[in-house]
Amino acid sequence: MRNDKSNGLEKNFRLIATVSMLVFCAMLGANCTRNLPPNSEQLALGKPDTKQLKNDEIHSYIVNLETGQFLSLSIAQHDVDVITKVFAPNGELLGEFDTPTSGRGTELIRIGAESSGAYRFDIYTLSAGAEPGQYTLQQTALRPISELDRKILSAVKFHQEADRLRAKPETRRDSLPLYEKALQIWREVGDEREEANTLRAMGFAYQRMDELENAKTHFGQALDIWERISDWRSAAFTHIIFGVISKKGNDYEAGLREDLIALPLWEKAGDMPEYTQSLVRVGNDYVKLQKKTEAIAYFERAMEASRNVNSRSVKAFVLSQYGDAQAAFGNKAEAKDFYQQSLALWESLKQDKAVGNLKEKIAKLQ
Repeated sequence: MRNDKSNGLEKNFRLIATVSMLVFCAMLGANCTRNLPPNSEQLALGKPDTKQLKNDEIHSYIVNLETGQFLSLSIAQHDVDVITKVFAPNGELLGEFDTPTSGRGTELIRIGAESSGAYRFDIYTLSAGAEPGQYTLQQTALRPISELDRKILSAVKFHQEADRLRAKPETRRDSLPLYEKALQIWREVGDEREEANTLRAMGFAYQRMDELENAKTHFGQALDIWERISDWRSAAFTHIIFGVISKKGNDYEAGLREDLIALPLWEKAGDMPEYTQSLVRVGNDYVKLQKKTEAIAYFERAMEASRNVNSRSVKAFVLSQYGDAQAAFGNKAEAKDFYQQSLALWESLKQDKAVGNLKEKIAKLQ
């Protein structure tokens, strides 16, 4: 769960964690010849498999493919933001799959086998949250590669290479022609969701180059698609991006308007953790605008909503942010009370960084 300013909206508060291997194999219609741990499982075609994932684990699946086969997997995320790396039988990294879906939403993994053998899929998370989440892995297609599949794989490859270039300031602009190539293919095959994903990625590239008008144009085109296909999570997320851009330019009134638009969209999506955090975001907007009554009202709504969310980290976040708001309005006693409640939760989650930050804030109130 992430509440961030720019890059975090892409990746929602990721910290690099030391990863310890927890390996199991899922065989898809073929025998696995590797030396596998005793808890290996078979993932049947079309049968979903749900696992719990902590942020110090890697779950590895081995899939035996024949040359010329197309494989598609979906990963539904339940309060954990997963990343998937795919390796060829010779150990070569074929791709990294990670769209900005935060801890909910679905990731798609599609590969074409250029050689026969065992392909490895490593699933892990860099989420900062201390609480484990679940994901549901499902094989959605296994077939000989068709001409349509080749186009899809080409678009995926263009997009992933563009993502790699976008990550570095010196090659960021070079990512745009590759995104354009992917965009043309998604439009040709009629995949609106991937078209919107690519437009959003281009928006992030322009945003990070401080070309904000180009960024808003591409985010806006993506938003039109999200609304048309009723993807309310992505629509809400896009309004928050618009809000971040406005607030970066110190236009907090415009930022507030975007954040208010996002609120009912999170409800439509049934995403109560993000809805709760958006209530906090609106409260913080009112703090910036020095509107105490409105700010407190939204923090109270966030407190109420957090009671219906089964996440200690969300509750700790709301309490900490409410403490910041009270401190901003000069209410030291109330701020200290909220900080201490948040502190207890972060301590129970063994989140040392959050604990340290709160202790510093409490000390400054003395």
